[in-house]
Amino acid sequence: MKALVYYDKEDLRLEEFPTPVIEKGDDVIVKVHYAGVCGSELARIIGDYPIPLEHPVPHGHEFAGTVQAVGAGVTSVKVGDRVAIAPKTVCGVCEDCRNDRVGQCANTRGFIGVKLPGGWAEYCKVDEINIVKLPDGVSTFEGAFLEPLTVAVHGIRMGNFEQGKRTAIVGCGTIGALTLQAAAAMGAESLSVFDISPHQLQAAQGLGATYTVSTAGDWFGQACEITGGHLFDYVFETGGVEFTEKAAISLTAAHGTLVYIGTPFSDVHFKPQEFEQINRKEIWIRGAWQSYSTPFPGSEWPTAAILLKTVQVGGLVDRLIEPEQIFDALADARAKKVHGKIMLRWNADADFPPASLENG
Repeated sequence: MKALVYYDKEDLRLEEFPTPVIEKGDDVIVKVHYAGVCGSELARIIGDYPIPLEHPVPHGHEFAGTVQAVGAGVTSVKVGDRVAIAPKTVCGVCEDCRNDRVGQCANTRGFIGVKLPGGWAEYCKVDEINIVKLPDGVSTFEGAFLEPLTVAVHGIRMGNFEQGKRTAIVGCGTIGALTLQAAAAMGAESLSVFDISPHQLQAAQGLGATYTVSTAGDWFGQACEITGGHLFDYVFETGGVEFTEKAAISLTAAHGTLVYIGTPFSDVHFKPQEFEQINRKEIWIRGAWQSYSTPFPGSEWPTAAILLKTVQVGGLVDRLIEPEQIFDALADARAKKVHGKIMLRWNADADFPPASLENG
């Protein structure tokens, strides 16, 4: 089969890879329709976060398609079902797995799309436990956003989010835009989005942001004006860069909650007076890693699957491409000419994408 195989930084190859076959009872083979390009994958391919692979495999962990074949023991899905993938693997028996810390399982076999074959291919084989059936009315195009949407849902839950509170999203890329929509669905009273990109701020307005603030200007002054000087009860940082990591602390109210969802790929340095805000305001800080809870993969996944019926994802896509076009897309990403998700279409019989992307 055709696949985009990751070897190392600047070494992604479109080549033939063995087509998976059923080998054990809980095997499920998925015919991939759509697969997204995550920021972590860009960091490995064109950034400064490479993971050299001794045994190269197809990349990609955000994907959806239809069930092509199942092992004899599979009961939860059948051939033809529309599905998405929860890409983490866990042992299920270690101390972390038994205590609702499956995201920290030390005995993982690897991550689908990193050390295990992923969804940048025509077909992918996974265990039944990693399959998430898409609800009726949710397309495989939308299903390819399930994994990043679960990251947003998990982050909000890690903050013990309460309805009716002033909420800020710092950084409004794909994860930020999904966090914005998930927080709105969970009852946020007022949602403010902070970003430097006019394109992303405009998109946030269309997705329901109450206020949008450019961090190129007096963003802290505007935050004080929006909140009457109180600042924000909940702040979700999704940018993963030094500026957003530090600005999120400044935007959090006294005794407020800050959740770091974004993953930094470069150093973050704090001046004493910047870090001291944590102490002075006595803020609660939580990290959010991926999107898993017990029982695996966790309630985040069915919750996000239902949210896909109302969450807007088409506008988050910069371009819809065929696998052969990935190298041009990567060149544009290097040149900062990509403003949204790069989405790969792997099969001609995939569900229809939004009409605005048909010629993408």
